[in-house]
Amino acid sequence: MTDDKKTINKTWVWLCAMFLLAIILRLTYLWQVHDSPLLLYPGLDPQAYDQWARKIADGNWLGDGVFYQSPLYPYYLGIFYYAFGRHLVWVYLSQILIGSIDCLIIYGIGNKIYGRRAGLLAGFLAAAYKPFIFYDSVLLKTFLEVFLIDLSILLTLAAAQDGKKRTGFIAGLVLGLGTLARDNFLVLVFWFAPWLFRRLRKQGKSGHAIYFVVGFALVIAVCASRNLAVGRDLVLTTSQGGQNFFIGNHRGNLTGTYFAPDFVIANPFFEEADFYKEAIRRTGRMAMRPSAVSNFWFKETLKEIRADRKLFWERMGLKLLLFWNQKEIADNESIYLMKKEFSSLLRMPLPGFGLIAPFGLLGLMLALQKKKGILLAGYVFIYWVSVSAFFVFARYRLAVAGPLLVLAGFGLENIYFWVKDKKYQQLAAGLFMLAVFSPIVWWPLIHETLDYAYYNLGNSYARAGKYKQAVTAYDKAISENSRQVDFWINRGKAKEYTGDNRGALSDYLAAAQLEPQKAGAHSNLGIILYKLGDFEASKTELKTALGLDPELKEAKIYLQMLEQKLKNAGGPK
Repeated sequence: MTDDKKTINKTWVWLCAMFLLAIILRLTYLWQVHDSPLLLYPGLDPQAYDQWARKIADGNWLGDGVFYQSPLYPYYLGIFYYAFGRHLVWVYLSQILIGSIDCLIIYGIGNKIYGRRAGLLAGFLAAAYKPFIFYDSVLLKTFLEVFLIDLSILLTLAAAQDGKKRTGFIAGLVLGLGTLARDNFLVLVFWFAPWLFRRLRKQGKSGHAIYFVVGFALVIAVCASRNLAVGRDLVLTTSQGGQNFFIGNHRGNLTGTYFAPDFVIANPFFEEADFYKEAIRRTGRMAMRPSAVSNFWFKETLKEIRADRKLFWERMGLKLLLFWNQKEIADNESIYLMKKEFSSLLRMPLPGFGLIAPFGLLGLMLALQKKKGILLAGYVFIYWVSVSAFFVFARYRLAVAGPLLVLAGFGLENIYFWVKDKKYQQLAAGLFMLAVFSPIVWWPLIHETLDYAYYNLGNSYARAGKYKQAVTAYDKAISENSRQVDFWINRGKAKEYTGDNRGALSDYLAAAQLEPQKAGAHSNLGIILYKLGDFEASKTELKTALGLDPELKEAKIYLQMLEQKLKNAGGPK
């Protein structure tokens, strides 16, 4: 057997081991967290995607109106539900399979740019990378974004290597699909296509780069045509760009993460309608198209920026740093909650962002220095800035993890050879760069609490009908943040279901005291007082609730019941 064949055989053994490790770790995690209601009774974005997918599976393939959220993942789920039924565990297994294949794709990227050793290092790091393991078992589009951008990068590299029209076309097609999962991938065509053009020009095939653009444009054109046909509005992908820009840059946002303005309920079921209503109120128009709403909020954001330029640049600097911070900033589900409550695997010393980021940045500097891996370096920079222009979440950052793992593998390989070959000057320079990057990554820029994570957990337990566990989760949320009125209200509701009406009364009283203008707090307080037989106090609270929000149906019903009861008893009306 020749040396080349031995190397190929060894590589296949390593790749099989890599894939097997990825599968085992992800299945172990899924097994450990299967008791969490967040998997089978999701809330917020996962719940919205689930409901959208059910409509698709029921035959509403085109949907209604212009896409507000990215459509690819709901269609992935909808097709899955249509073919196999709504079995969420099987959905997670499909995501685990795709996530494990992505580790092989990451190896392929590293192998094409830096060679077999760097590729294997990157692939094995990806197999054990905690955020990958976590997000592969969450009902979110995150795993799909990661897979598609990594596959597009690999295919773009392959197109530059073989010069084939078909490879370039498929690479563009995949990037287009990725854009239907993460909108800011749209700008990447302006980097990937010119890079491919320059590489193919050396082969005398520069014209073949147009097939990349055609593949990309085809996907976007299909989505835009659907929006035009169904929503009567020309929107390329989704109509939430302006709204997200406002969320990340209005003057009330001092965090650099998601911070909804005061007229928006921070929930995917309300966000679009709330922004629309406020746009109508501010413009005085009778109606607005989705594209006009988005454009309006872009303009409103520019007004916010001009009103306080100092705040904008300070917050932008914070966001640029938060992107590289080791903290996994949660929005829908928290990796720290799953680590604390459900998964011993996540408590193991597996690689996380805090480990790969310094080595990835080292690899990035070496790539620029050696002009090797410019495609990755440019992608990392563009994606970093495009996310930071809006707001930073851990799951938004995850799409950069694949290329960063490749760069980390390259950085680690260089350190190995510097030590092996006794190149101490280069080793010292590399260690110096690590010493610079590590504090940036590990600096405590943000304090992550688990209050909302426990609140969402309590909500999932409540949806599952496990009200005692819901009360326990709400207890933990309140212990972390006792000033959030919704925590008290939802714990009160859960206590009602357990038969603890007195405990519910105490929680509703606390909620009403915390936020006297909260109609829901007074409504729930009035209803529990009715159930406890304190009719006069109930009447006062129900009237207060309806004075704050005349559309509260449950409060109306109980007030009518109460007035009838008092009338029948001959009491005061």
